[in-house]
Amino acid sequence: MCSQTSKTVAALPQDDGGKQPPLILDLDGTLLRTDLLVEGIVNAFFRKPLKLLAALPLALISRSRFKHRIASITEIDINSMPVNSELVAYAREQKKLGRDIHLYTASSQSLADKVKARFDFLDTAVGSSEKSNLKAARKSDALKEHFPDGFVYAGDTRADLPVWEAAQAAILVDVPKSVNRAVLKNGKEIEARFRNSGSPLKSWLKAMRIHQWAKNALIFVPLLLSHQYLDPAAVVRSVAAFFVLSIAASGTYVLNDLADLSADRRHQVKRNRPFASGKLNLLAGLVLAIFMVSGGLVAGAFVSPGFFFALSSYLILTLAYSFGLKRVPVLDVVILATLFTLRLAMGTEASATVYSEWLLTFSMFFFLSLSMAKRYVEVAARSETCGELIGGRGYRGEDRMFVSTMGMGTGVASLLILVLFLREDAFKVNIYQTKGFLWGIPVVMSLFLGRVWLLASRQELHDDPVAFAVKDKTSYLLGFALVVCMLAAILVPG
Repeated sequence: MCSQTSKTVAALPQDDGGKQPPLILDLDGTLLRTDLLVEGIVNAFFRKPLKLLAALPLALISRSRFKHRIASITEIDINSMPVNSELVAYAREQKKLGRDIHLYTASSQSLADKVKARFDFLDTAVGSSEKSNLKAARKSDALKEHFPDGFVYAGDTRADLPVWEAAQAAILVDVPKSVNRAVLKNGKEIEARFRNSGSPLKSWLKAMRIHQWAKNALIFVPLLLSHQYLDPAAVVRSVAAFFVLSIAASGTYVLNDLADLSADRRHQVKRNRPFASGKLNLLAGLVLAIFMVSGGLVAGAFVSPGFFFALSSYLILTLAYSFGLKRVPVLDVVILATLFTLRLAMGTEASATVYSEWLLTFSMFFFLSLSMAKRYVEVAARSETCGELIGGRGYRGEDRMFVSTMGMGTGVASLLILVLFLREDAFKVNIYQTKGFLWGIPVVMSLFLGRVWLLASRQELHDDPVAFAVKDKTSYLLGFALVVCMLAAILVPG
């Protein structure tokens, strides 16, 4: 995340001791790139939904009591929260120059205390009590009372306008254009600006993981293997099913990220995800995800009853995974393999073709191997921490050998099933003129699986194996070889 800072515009008045007026920092959206109330609501939604439901009426009665209740029922890891690093650096610089720095926030006092413990440059930290919400005019009055000689305030929203009006100068942190105009219209001096130059649209697309839609191309496999691709109705239903599943699945990806925020923020790579890094609003993400999942279900009912049932099973299993089953070792990867296989089931229902037991069995073992490869990379990276659970997972460092053995074993089993599928099923289809070319398929799949596990053992598989394949040139080459084998079997005269 890039920010641009413009330094002092005009010299600020100094007190009799030659010091600049104290710097007052807001917390939500200013010092932190997130809102702690929203963090608490989202955390309770996934961890303590019944307590959240019981607390919601307080939002209509007293916002300060509601904040206090949310803070009391959730456990928020302040130390992992994304910060405005440029503002933090600026505050540290000012502290070295002898300036007093204070935190005044509408978040509860208990959270303000935790923030003060994290940032050593803060002299004091004042938050809302159960009876008073320290926001807008109330914050302005409190600051005028405690700092009668003046202060400089750093904020980010329209609610901060009354505080800026009472301040000697303003620090603007990623404020909307309308707020920027209002502050300038007030004639306030601008001490500094901090602007986020990232693209919200790009962040939303990343959060929805559009690149993961490639996995949903499995929906077309039953259509192709049954050779129903000349049936317009079957093609239209399959295409519709692809987009319905993709939209609903994107909703589950967002829910998964929101459910796993704390673990992601402690992860070296995942902490840069849009929600974990504070680039996107958590509450907006939760609302959007619920809309996408429910909308996908409604649209799925129009594809076919069988597709709706398979899609419902997929979403229920995905949400169960996100809400906790991802932390159960072995079961987690079995669920991932099942989700891939359900995509084939959805494709079968959408194209109205006959189920292939061979294809479904191969899918379970093949994707179980790929899921194990993904876990192996995570476990191997923490192999030195024996006895300690890996964040967000149920594995420990010493599980490395077990994961690799099971993963490679299921991979070999999938190749055996593929060979039996060709021998007992595919070879009996009359459309193939030269069936011998089909034997190239297990050879290509062996190369792909072998390469995935080789890269995993070298700690060079930095992504989900399927997502990796979408970006990998060698995987594209192997995919092209598969197509050549299929077409040669169909077109080359025997």
